Amino acid sequence: MRYIASNQSGNSQQAIIKQAGQNQALVTQNNGSSGTGSNSLTSSQAGFGNYLQSTQSGTTNSASFTQKLQGSSYAYSTQTGTSNKITSEQASYSGSAATATFTQSGTSNEATLSQADNVSGQGGTYATFTQTGDKNVASIKQGDAITGDGNTATITQKGNLNTAKLEQTGVLNMADLSQVGNNNVIKGLGGDVAIQNGLSNSLTISQNSNFNTASVGQSGTGNMGTI
Repeated sequence: MRYIASNQSGNSQQAIIKQAGQNQALVTQNNGSSGTGSNSLTSSQAGFGNYLQSTQSGTTNSASFTQKLQGSSYAYSTQTGTSNKITSEQASYSGSAATATFTQSGTSNEATLSQADNVSGQGGTYATFTQTGDKNVASIKQGDAITGDGNTATITQKGNLNTAKLEQTGVLNMADLSQVGNNNVIKGLGGDVAIQNGLSNSLTISQNSNFNTASVGQSGTGNMGTI
């Protein structure tokens, strides 16, 4: 087990992490007493079951994660402030699960995740996004045309003018999208409809308040949608 812990305070801090093997990385970046942020984190992990946890506060912070593993991978990221961005890619090559949990609070934040399990019928991926504030965007892509069974996506947004984007491919996938506020939108990654392709998939959408829009599509057999 290789372990990295980093704590940075101030503006324009940069953390670059590259790990191979069984690894754990904990990173904290904050804007200090008078700073604004603009911190960046770039992490690449490969090996047998890795763990990444990051915390950022301030404005225009960015976190980019890549985990390509032979075992389970875990990514947890928390951002507080304005115009922050999370971009993550997870791929498992042994059928083990990949888990991503992202939490953002503030305005105009963005979180994007791509997950794939490259062993058909095994593992499954899990994504949980929670965004609080206005004008936030959450995008999740899970599975591909060959593999991608048993994936779970949960997006919770509280505020106004938020957007949730979803694409799932495979069998026995589940999605739960919840928005509370006005003028929120649910759609696909390409700007059209949120998509589930495959068999026996389940989609649940909940929108509360006014002027919200949901555009969804399911293809295959045995799928279920609740709005």
